[in-house]
Amino acid sequence: MNCATAKEWMPHYIDGLLSPEAELRIRLHIESCPDCAQWLEEAKEMSALWNEMESGQEPLDFLDVPDITADVMAQVEQLETGRRERAVRTTMARRRTAPRTSWIHYGVAVGLTFLLLQLGVFQDMAYGITEINGHMSTSVSAWLNPDSVNK
Repeated sequence: MNCATAKEWMPHYIDGLLSPEAELRIRLHIESCPDCAQWLEEAKEMSALWNEMESGQEPLDFLDVPDITADVMAQVEQLETGRRERAVRTTMARRRTAPRTSWIHYGVAVGLTFLLLQLGVFQDMAYGITEINGHMSTSVSAWLNPDSVNK
């Protein structure tokens, strides 16, 4: 067994949830590996601290740690109140730029385009563009070569 596997199964070993064969393999590895033995001791200490916290006991009785929860929550509330006061009020202009309304605009544009295509509004457009191109070509040619048009 390698160290990574032993460390992965260490919590189950501590809780006694492993099969006898797996427990034996981990125990043999721990006896031969000082790093994993130290890891096991640290894991047992962490497990003991966790169990103390779950049972409602104070594990840090030896430390004088001040309770700052009320101060932190008051500061959070003050920041939230300031954020609400600085928030931009919703206006019609702001609503129009919302992402969901842009999809509505695209949908309406697609629907109108489809309707106009079905009604045949664009059927003579290609002829009109060709005719405009012809007039433009003639006028540009006349402007660049005034002698060739008069002949």
